[in-house]
Amino acid sequence: MFKNKFMDISLVFSALAALGYALGAIFSKQALAEGCGIFRLCMLTNMCFVMVFSILLTFEQGEAIPWEQIHLPILTGTLFFMGQLLTILAIRMGDVSLQTPIMGTKAVFVVLIALILGTESISPELVLAAVLAMVAIALLGFSGGGAKNVGLTLVLALSSSLVFAGSEVMVAAFGEDFGVSEFLFIVMLVNGLWSLLLIPFFNGSIREIRREAWIWILLGALLMSFQAMLLNYSLARYQNVSAMNIIYSSRGLFSVFLALPIAMMFRLPRELLTKRMIWQRGAGASLLCIAIAIVFS
Repeated sequence: MFKNKFMDISLVFSALAALGYALGAIFSKQALAEGCGIFRLCMLTNMCFVMVFSILLTFEQGEAIPWEQIHLPILTGTLFFMGQLLTILAIRMGDVSLQTPIMGTKAVFVVLIALILGTESISPELVLAAVLAMVAIALLGFSGGGAKNVGLTLVLALSSSLVFAGSEVMVAAFGEDFGVSEFLFIVMLVNGLWSLLLIPFFNGSIREIRREAWIWILLGALLMSFQAMLLNYSLARYQNVSAMNIIYSSRGLFSVFLALPIAMMFRLPRELLTKRMIWQRGAGASLLCIAIAIVFS
């Protein structure tokens, strides 16, 4: 019963992280609309990750860093950055209407990796919930219409999902023994250092970013950072990676239903929905609710 209590807490944290991600994504999208540029936004957000994750070192006094295992957080941070890079490439070179729903496969990849490595016990119900979550994200995210570069988008987005899944499994598998706060800070520090490689691809210097974009950059980066800290800290502490990822998939649901009120609140452009898209997203929301109910049951 005590363990189940902690598992329930981890699922609540996943839901809160999903909400934070959805809000952060909406603000980040507006930063891009203001001309920030995806590579500049990515690097600035990653620098914010480093600062926010350093809070863990302040509030949680860990033990000495086990230097003989330093390769573990370095590899995890590298995987995290690779996932981001592949996502950027999928957006820039592929088709974003396909990239978003394909990223829903991460929940399934996490289950498969956990099964292969034997890092946690996976029930048939959890596998079903992961598949339902994947289909739900596809319905919520696919905008329809003539998608371009389907093959390229598929390869890049699937690779991104697989790499992100691998990084999260590593956080859950090695974070506790290494020292959670130290492990996660090193992961984000490595991710931040790798992101410096994006500078040559900027479409202008940081100083050239429009003043109107900065508020959206800061809001998006802070929300992304704190939700990432909440999710990864919970993964490392509770090792409930498969179920947590299914709950975390609700970020797609939050993104859809928060888009309109956020647009009205901040007077942002609103998405035009067809009747088919409304029915499609309703079906996706229903499937995701079923997947979440399976996890909590």
